[in-house]
Amino acid sequence: MGSPKSGSRLGTRFGPYQLQSVIGVGGMGEVYRAYDTARERMVAIKLLRPEMAADHSFQQRFRRESKVAARLQEPHVIPVHDFGEIDGVLYIDMRLVEGDSLASLLRHVGALAPGRAVSIVRQVAAALDDAHTNGLVHRDIKPENVLLTADDFAYLVDFGIAHGGGEASVTSTGLVVGSSAYMAPERFGGDRGGPASDVYSLACLLYECLTGRAPFDSADLREVMGAHMFAPPPRPSIMRRGISRAFDDVVARGMAKNPQERHRTAGELARAAAAAVDGEMAASVGPAAPVAPVTPPSTRQFSQAYPNPSGTGYAPYPPAAPAPAPAPAPRQAGRGQIALIVGTIVMFTAAVILALVLVSSGDSGPSPRVAAPPPSSTSAPTSSQAPTSSAPPIEGVSGTDAQGFVGHTARCDAGDTPAAMIRTSLSLAIICDDGNDFYYRGERLRDGANRRIDNVRRSGDGFVAVSPDDGARYDVQPDQLTISSNGSVDSAEPALEYGSAQ
Repeated sequence: MGSPKSGSRLGTRFGPYQLQSVIGVGGMGEVYRAYDTARERMVAIKLLRPEMAADHSFQQRFRRESKVAARLQEPHVIPVHDFGEIDGVLYIDMRLVEGDSLASLLRHVGALAPGRAVSIVRQVAAALDDAHTNGLVHRDIKPENVLLTADDFAYLVDFGIAHGGGEASVTSTGLVVGSSAYMAPERFGGDRGGPASDVYSLACLLYECLTGRAPFDSADLREVMGAHMFAPPPRPSIMRRGISRAFDDVVARGMAKNPQERHRTAGELARAAAAAVDGEMAASVGPAAPVAPVTPPSTRQFSQAYPNPSGTGYAPYPPAAPAPAPAPAPRQAGRGQIALIVGTIVMFTAAVILALVLVSSGDSGPSPRVAAPPPSSTSAPTSSQAPTSSAPPIEGVSGTDAQGFVGHTARCDAGDTPAAMIRTSLSLAIICDDGNDFYYRGERLRDGANRRIDNVRRSGDGFVAVSPDDGARYDVQPDQLTISSNGSVDSAEPALEYGSAQ
């Protein structure tokens, strides 16, 4: 028996419930605004697809987790009134909340002010910690599942009880079923996820609230999947001007690839985000009367907050120095070399695995143009070339040295210095300064294809390279790498990391 068409039950009775309107439709069922004739109250009732009841293991888990959800008393959890089965259909009876989703808010207003974003995240975190304490994992944290009242009181809805056990499994075509934009890396391997997976998704939610876009925003599911598994966590301070760099550390730890290296709880992530807001507000006020310098929580050493930064493939900003202070001192050689080696291994492995994923998918159609088309005859430096430049690495871009990206062809020639670097989920690109002119080197992560272009000029806050061979244009800006040809955009790749020598 197939599931009913959306809204087909409107105006009908489902047990004691009079179904009045559709609130939402998803892959697992439908949510209705309904009148409970037995208790004489309006409710929200979710009806799962009829075939769910036929799955004995799912039905057992559904009843077990529904009992747990019904016991949750945290104010930011939608109360569960009742659950069960009527006429072969599993249902969940919940409190009806008059409000709109966080997803709708972000669509209408875009990125939120940091204070507002953190306020919402703290409420969601409180709901998650209560659920985790009671042995319940949400498994689907996303803006659509956060309801907001008119005064921004947040409710977390749609716990794991409403999702199939195979939600995170990989299909025969290699595609992933579920909310992949917010899914922890371990879930792409078939792991159903635990509290740490919810923490990862909450970090993704925080990032979207701060920037107005999902962490790895792409229409290609394989790109999203690969970025979650291998790409460094994106930095909100790059994607939106005015965001404190302290948020970069919060997101980086929350989105660590290793679940053991993330914030221990959702509440811990929320408190770190609140500290970032406090630090941002303190900085905006400016210095007061001369007093002994005090380092706020948002500027603490990364090693104190997260002892293994190399596990993320992400190198955070150094802490702020007391004023007045000289220019930041160079990195310690020992730790920098270790991070360099680990970064090289991580990025090389990412490129190889992503290439295998793409090849196995059987996609033989043309690929969009990215940072590097098929390799040209122009020779490119190899990873074995040792840097000879005395200039320090550009701050803010991980896995780099004084000549560019370690282990990649996106590097400057010996003696030349980087002027700007950008990392996306698809590409690496660097602008090099030879003392007289600039040149561009780009590398496509999928297959290592690379390109050099000598015709480079400054443009806005970044650079533009135009190929004299085919007229292809490579626009390197702090927020995005845009590649175009014949007057049309071939690829618009959001920046994961960007740095410049300016």
